[in-house]
Amino acid sequence: MFVAVGAIAATGVITATAQNSATTTVQSDGDVSAPDPGNYTRLYVNDGYQNVELKPGASDTVTVSVENGEDEAVDLSPRVVTSPARNQPPVEPSWVSFESEDTTLEGGESREFDITINVPDDAEIGDYRGVIAFTDEMLQYPGRPPHPVHSVSMSVNVWQEPTVQIESETRIYTQLKAGETTTREITISNTGDEAVPVNPQFNAENQRRHRPTQRNTLDRSWVSIDAPSEIAPGETETVEITVSPPADADRGDYSATVDLGITDPARPDDRTYWQEVNLHFQLWTAPTEPFETTFSVSESTTNATLELNANRPRTTDLSRNADFDVTFVSPDGREIEAERSRVTDSGRVDLGAQRPRIQTDETYASHGSQQTFAYELSDPAAGEWSVRIMPTNTMGFEYELTRTEGT
Repeated sequence: MFVAVGAIAATGVITATAQNSATTTVQSDGDVSAPDPGNYTRLYVNDGYQNVELKPGASDTVTVSVENGEDEAVDLSPRVVTSPARNQPPVEPSWVSFESEDTTLEGGESREFDITINVPDDAEIGDYRGVIAFTDEMLQYPGRPPHPVHSVSMSVNVWQEPTVQIESETRIYTQLKAGETTTREITISNTGDEAVPVNPQFNAENQRRHRPTQRNTLDRSWVSIDAPSEIAPGETETVEITVSPPADADRGDYSATVDLGITDPARPDDRTYWQEVNLHFQLWTAPTEPFETTFSVSESTTNATLELNANRPRTTDLSRNADFDVTFVSPDGREIEAERSRVTDSGRVDLGAQRPRIQTDETYASHGSQQTFAYELSDPAAGEWSVRIMPTNTMGFEYELTRTEGT
């Protein structure tokens, strides 16, 4: 794109014009139009933004096209300028060099200029900002520092290969029964030449349920973190995060983050997202009374079948199978302890999942499983029945009551 003079339209705003490197301001008490382009040298700068990523000691060259819209020749004066409004460190002028000393652009001429950025060996990791100005003409709006009219914005990202790697999944989601404990291990390796400190920090601010008007904050006392103070060069360590909600904790959805507090010399200090562990879990409570529902039986009913579909909690512990105590209550109040007649296991296997909840091997990923329990009631008496269902080791179930009727 070409760099053009911007416009501000407002009442009582100061607009700026510039000519021959002088910055001039003009008061306006009415509507304000754009500064008159005739006040500026008609130079058009293409590629108005350049971004390079370099390691310390490396260099790169970018190309910028400048067109002279004047009838006469224009002498360019390319240089690096910085703005005090920037909160990033500036691009040092010594890092930047220009293609040649021939900076005269004839009338109507368009030319490409090569700009080389050389990052010194001792440059610190971070994002640097600067502006390449081609003339001395400046533009200034109220409350803003002067800005070159004919310029290119420059961003230089100085980086190194990270020496610390988080080898475990950092997004943790599980379902946890109140009063029980879950522990996750976060494996961290250090491939660098110096030890890196580890200082985990827990943060549960502004964590809320994903339901209107409901909010749960993860209590810091529920979480314990066991971590080394540092990771030696070439070593791998483990941080253990344990969540232990009390038995009387409110059920619901909880979230928090743990910043592992690692100082990697090859990463910017102000970027910690790569080492944040996101904790998300759904807390459920075991019932003290059975679920009860009623169903009608007609004179032609020969048998009734209750099917219960149990959802297994999202956990890698598959040894805790769901179970149910089922009691049918007849119209006259007689209780009948039901025996299971059938159990069915089902699940879903995904060959394309990127992050399976439970990985069975390197090829097949299981995304949860389900069990179906069937209970039969033969020759039930006609009338209003009820069934009491007491679940064990499941945080949810579905039921289906089927009556088979004869002719």
